[in-house]
Amino acid sequence: MESTEEKNMEITENIENEAEAARSPGEVKKEIRKLRHKAERPLYWILFVMNILILLCAFVFTMAMQSSDLSGFIDDPDIIELLQTINGGIVFFYLAYVIIAFLCAFYQLYASELSYAIKVTPRNFPEIYEKSVEFSKNLGMKKVPEVYIRQQNGILNAFSAWVIGKRYVQLNSEIVDIAYMENKDFDTLYFVMAHEFGHHYFNHVTLAHSFSILLPRIIPILGPLYSRSQEYTADRVAQVLTESTGIKCMAMLSAGRHLYPYVDAEDYLENIYRHPNVLERLGRW
Repeated sequence: MESTEEKNMEITENIENEAEAARSPGEVKKEIRKLRHKAERPLYWILFVMNILILLCAFVFTMAMQSSDLSGFIDDPDIIELLQTINGGIVFFYLAYVIIAFLCAFYQLYASELSYAIKVTPRNFPEIYEKSVEFSKNLGMKKVPEVYIRQQNGILNAFSAWVIGKRYVQLNSEIVDIAYMENKDFDTLYFVMAHEFGHHYFNHVTLAHSFSILLPRIIPILGPLYSRSQEYTADRVAQVLTESTGIKCMAMLSAGRHLYPYVDAEDYLENIYRHPNVLERLGRW
């Protein structure tokens, strides 16, 4: 008898072949490369340069403290030398601390998924698994990101995350409900999934990316504006992967999973474009 792992591999291979036959991954990737929002890269480099400048200022300040004359305050030369050595290591200590803290946070989040979430497999939610394989194939990903479903007390949300050697997506069960429960709306669920796969495709959630803009990202306006540009990019990826506008998905996030089928999409869009908020206005430049 075939093992469960062998069956899963066979199912995955069949799905990949079907996806390749239905739509050329090369064509999809070629189209998606052009979809990055025009504001995302400029904002990233602004934040990156600011991050470097902040770190350089901290380094220069530490070196200045190390070379400053403390003899007017402390008589013992051994204590002065010790303090200067400590000052020299502070910046490097904090850098190492931040990197390790980030890694621990990423792995803690992943461990939480393993403990409390349901992993999507060919036998658990096969429709979702098939789409994850299809999206990965079209995006040219070497590994299919793992997908987990987790109950979050009514919150409609999903996120993508990363640990070393592994990418994964969490779908809140409240979003999965719209496909399997009252609305039978798999298209909207797939749009949410494709959005998260878009974040993975453009490496929005890796440690290197997060750390490279860590410090200036908390700056009001600039940080949220960059986050919004990333969301626009991921939305565009989802539109290509699902061949959908995503209007129903936006209506669901605004009105909730029970009421969104009753939202008039045309009226909803007219109101958005008539009264955009500040970040929306800036994000469209």
